[in-house]
Amino acid sequence: MGGWTLEKKAKKILGGLGFTDKQFIEPMDVLSGGWRMRVALAAILLQKPDILFLDEPTNHLDLEATIWLETFLSDWKGSMVMISHDREFLDRSVNHILEIDLKRINLYQGNYSRYLEAKALRLEQHRNTYKNQQKKIKDTERFIDRFRYKNTKATQVQSRVKMLEKMERIEEPTEYKHVMNLILPQPSRAPLNVASCRKVTKHYGDTEVFNEMDLVVERGQKIGLVGINGAGKSTLLKLLAGVEDVTSGEVRIGNGVNRSYYAQHQLETLDSNETVFDTVRKVGTGWSETEIRTYLGSFLFSGDEIEKYIKVLSGGEKARLALARMLVEPSHLLLLDEPTNHLDMVSRNIVEKALGQYVGSIVCISHDRHFLNHITTQTGEVGKGRIRMYEGNYEYYEWKKNKSIPKERLISKERIKPKVKSDYKERKKLRNRLAWIRKRNKSIETELENQRIILQDPDNGDNYDVLQKAMEIMNCLEKEYLELMEEEELLNNNK
Repeated sequence: MGGWTLEKKAKKILGGLGFTDKQFIEPMDVLSGGWRMRVALAAILLQKPDILFLDEPTNHLDLEATIWLETFLSDWKGSMVMISHDREFLDRSVNHILEIDLKRINLYQGNYSRYLEAKALRLEQHRNTYKNQQKKIKDTERFIDRFRYKNTKATQVQSRVKMLEKMERIEEPTEYKHVMNLILPQPSRAPLNVASCRKVTKHYGDTEVFNEMDLVVERGQKIGLVGINGAGKSTLLKLLAGVEDVTSGEVRIGNGVNRSYYAQHQLETLDSNETVFDTVRKVGTGWSETEIRTYLGSFLFSGDEIEKYIKVLSGGEKARLALARMLVEPSHLLLLDEPTNHLDMVSRNIVEKALGQYVGSIVCISHDRHFLNHITTQTGEVGKGRIRMYEGNYEYYEWKKNKSIPKERLISKERIKPKVKSDYKERKKLRNRLAWIRKRNKSIETELENQRIILQDPDNGDNYDVLQKAMEIMNCLEKEYLELMEEEELLNNNK
């Protein structure tokens, strides 16, 4: 294994997975389950085996460690078989997808996005083949029924009967017809400032996490938190949830604002001796049995599954149930720490769709970039005791960070490592940014039209406050619209 360089390699891998120099010498029994999983992963990567078998390797990693691991695996020279529900991670780490469906194993070339395209094509072909066979079967059965008792057709009838007996039946294509259409209970209108941190300082012993940090969470904002491991992302959620106290400063929650907090430890708070149904019934006060069953069905608990005891549920089922329990009551502010962990692709899509339609505010931590890009509208970078806000999702944040890298650093990186990001990746980033700008501009146009309607409404003719606010909103939107148009023109010129 290269004894002389073993320690150096071990520190490099552990550092990539989020360990600090201080943690290198800590005994295993003081580490949490998540950190022990990282140690086990590091030990496997250090051995450089011919083949890697990884089952959800990113479940206990934060975003920084996930990005490091995908870079490590993309350079991996050996073979690898991996189970993962992180779409971006799969896109950047694998070159084949092995699908188990219809009692068969199908191998697709390419990453996860290519698999989805090929899968859709194969499903369409399967559907057409199935329909054609079903038509042939019905036509043949009709012929048999029509001429069964005619002596002149006896030979032909027998021939068709034998043909049906020998025919290898094509199975009906299976699609997720019961994909849950989760509709969250929507909260009442909240005040503009849902929550805020005013000069918040937070210490754990001698360790300073925040130093006079300021943050305002406004009505309808959906904020994704990013930052290196230990920067204070989870601590910030706990402060907003009231689970942790500040050392100094103040956390203010808007008048009448209800908060809901979801973290991985909530799986442990489920009563193992309760059923799925009872867990939701306890918090769904005033709900009928039908309403509870319908609600649980949207979380993929149906039929006899709602009578299952918590102690027999899988990790993914517990995660779904914990989310379901938390989302029963309407909340103005959702505080989510890795909400998609342990969820499969179908469940993730459902949660994403529901949170996308949610009108309240969200502050979340996730290593799932697909989730961040589809749910969040702002990104907060936590680090050095403060939080810096970016007016866009994770893709926008990544673009802004790369854009802000000084030219000198880019040149020095090229000299050290000639293999810079490929033209394809740059073009993809450019296309994604242009798509986001067009989408945002359409949204601005819609909002501007809404504000114009308010201005032109005769009922608002004497309401100075409403008219003034509408004018201010229009001014801000028009300014943003012009800036985005200039950026779009610049990017198109650089194509």
